[in-house]
Amino acid sequence: MSDASNDARENFFGQRAHSYRLSARHARGQDLDRLLAHLDPPEGGQALDLATGAGHVAVRLAGAGLRVTALDPTAAMLDEARELARERGAEVAFVQTVAEHLPFADDTFDVAVCRRAAHHFSDLAQALSEAARVLKPGGVLGISDMTAPREAMPDLNRIEQIRDPSHVQARTPDEWVGLLLGAGLRLQVLEVLVEPMTPEEWLSPVTPEEPEGAQALLQIHEFEEPTRSMLTPEGTFVKYRLLAVAHKPA
Repeated sequence: MSDASNDARENFFGQRAHSYRLSARHARGQDLDRLLAHLDPPEGGQALDLATGAGHVAVRLAGAGLRVTALDPTAAMLDEARELARERGAEVAFVQTVAEHLPFADDTFDVAVCRRAAHHFSDLAQALSEAARVLKPGGVLGISDMTAPREAMPDLNRIEQIRDPSHVQARTPDEWVGLLLGAGLRLQVLEVLVEPMTPEEWLSPVTPEEPEGAQALLQIHEFEEPTRSMLTPEGTFVKYRLLAVAHKPA
């Protein structure tokens, strides 16, 4: 990752880490429940939470009886994740590193999860290859990330980069299939979940009063077809979340 990209990530998440720990949408959500249900992790198994953020996934995995290692590149996020784990009585090992370069041996983990973070990775193909490398044969990778119809993807990436300068790229479901197969994984589940929300809810934790927030909201309301289909007549923003589960061949 370039110095500029690293600075953008540190600035954005360093300033908003506490908001992510308090966020009900990150603590819960149908994508989290469905993702964990599809993984069906073995009790007592080793789990890796890639880009844990404020630790919500790591805490859920630990609550399911897994031995969890959670990583994130941002120190402020890891501080919030440690505090969340302490509050919930969850045992989690935290590591500060990026998903593209994992400091773990081959064939270490039974399960790896990456929720709502992959669009920040500077090299997603490399991150997926690393996840596949550290999974045991037969191990499972679960992904939840933003997506959109192909025709709307350029506009989605543009407004996300306005809202959050650390955003790199969201992918279509077709692109995700290619990336997962390219990492040597076999796809088991591919779903797209629909999550309607107000534009202000999409913007969070950025506020409409911040310059980035005001500009992003303005851009949403200037969408033209076909991207305009992501806004309902009532002004609701339709966010799409991709859910993918793939396993490493035994």
